[in-house]
Amino acid sequence: MRCAYHSTSRTSVQCRTCGRPLCPLCDHRIKGFAYCQDCIVRGVEMLRFASRPESTSSRSSRPSPTLAAAVALIPGLGAVYNRQNAKAFVHFILICGLFELAELSGLTLFGLGGVVFYLYSIVDAYRTAQAIRTGANPKEQDERLRRFLQENVRTWAGILIALGIIFLVTDVFRLFTPPIPLLQLWPLLLIGLALYLLIRNWRADRNEDALEPPSTDFRVMTPSLFSPPTGRLTGPVDRQTGSSWPNYSEGRRR
Repeated sequence: MRCAYHSTSRTSVQCRTCGRPLCPLCDHRIKGFAYCQDCIVRGVEMLRFASRPESTSSRSSRPSPTLAAAVALIPGLGAVYNRQNAKAFVHFILICGLFELAELSGLTLFGLGGVVFYLYSIVDAYRTAQAIRTGANPKEQDERLRRFLQENVRTWAGILIALGIIFLVTDVFRLFTPPIPLLQLWPLLLIGLALYLLIRNWRADRNEDALEPPSTDFRVMTPSLFSPPTGRLTGPVDRQTGSSWPNYSEGRRR
């Protein structure tokens, strides 16, 4: 086995941390154990970071779980306090939307869902603040949520269309009693929003396809290397086979 740093030297030991093969020149002993140079540098950096005193600014930037739960009593503000804007927008839309649907449709199921999600947002703000205090990055979860929403635009559009159709059908019987209340036409807004999302996503896909460069087939550029003989090669034509390849067997006979 060869050394990981010197390909011409034979290995004598292996690094205790990463297991790299080491030659006698790369064998660095610490308390009798062999370590490679990369593991030594990594350990020194970890010790330097651990021994660094914690600044007052980093302490003050840590969110308080109690304060996060308190501000989460207003829908969405708990996530804003934890620096998660996408989650705050989703919490606000879902909580207010469920309560609004319960009021307009008269269904207690939406009201119950709004209450459950409202309590969940408070607990989530508290637990997220605790995770941030232990070293978690709030931007990672927020970025995953934003990516999830962008990748499933068609799904959300389909849900909005289904909700709009359901509530429009439930309210259509009330439209025959004049005067027609405009408030009962609100499901059309859901359908229109869903159609807008679908059209925007379809246009974005078309723009991405238009920006992609056309694929070039390398075989078309060099037909002599990849395609079978087409009779364009120089040489005597064999009357029996009709091929234009040089007849080397005839030269050998002569």
